[in-house]
Amino acid sequence: MNPREHPALWSPDSAPDVVIVETADPDRAIPLPPSAEPLVEVSNRSERNLVFAHGTARLRLCVRLVPARLVPALSIPCDPGCALRLAAAARWQRVTRSGRISLSSADQPTPNQRIRFIQFLAIHDALEAGASPRDLAFGLVLPNHRPLTGALWKGSNERRQVLRLIADARRLVSNGYRRLLLHG
Repeated sequence: MNPREHPALWSPDSAPDVVIVETADPDRAIPLPPSAEPLVEVSNRSERNLVFAHGTARLRLCVRLVPARLVPALSIPCDPGCALRLAAAARWQRVTRSGRISLSSADQPTPNQRIRFIQFLAIHDALEAGASPRDLAFGLVLPNHRPLTGALWKGSNERRQVLRLIADARRLVSNGYRRLLLHG
């Protein structure tokens, strides 16, 4: 499936990078940079969910109907994702005002960090599916190595390496890996 043809629509409740706009007129034009390409729109009676492409970035909006709202407003729920929501709203404002997403290279993961983040998430997913550290070592982390058994495995550098990667993967997932989505 081509992600440009079927972009993910996420609920603002589960994805803090979805910007919530409240307005009395949901059909009113939303300010977008000229180069923003609409990818998908799904509507119901109370809200419109939109995904726009802006270069390689995806801008996700949830436009909610609030009849009493005289002026369109960004809504930031005070929940555990509040800081991420504020950053996403600020990013949206920068894009709509300047027409570009300005991220310094210090704000973006390097190519090696991206590979590492992907590996951590793959390790986490495999653990959730029931994989053991040994399965991870010789199936995912070191696929070209000969599997070790017994005492060789217990005292091996491979085992220590995989246990460190598992700890890093768990730390990434438990400490807000969704912040990475703000740079996408």
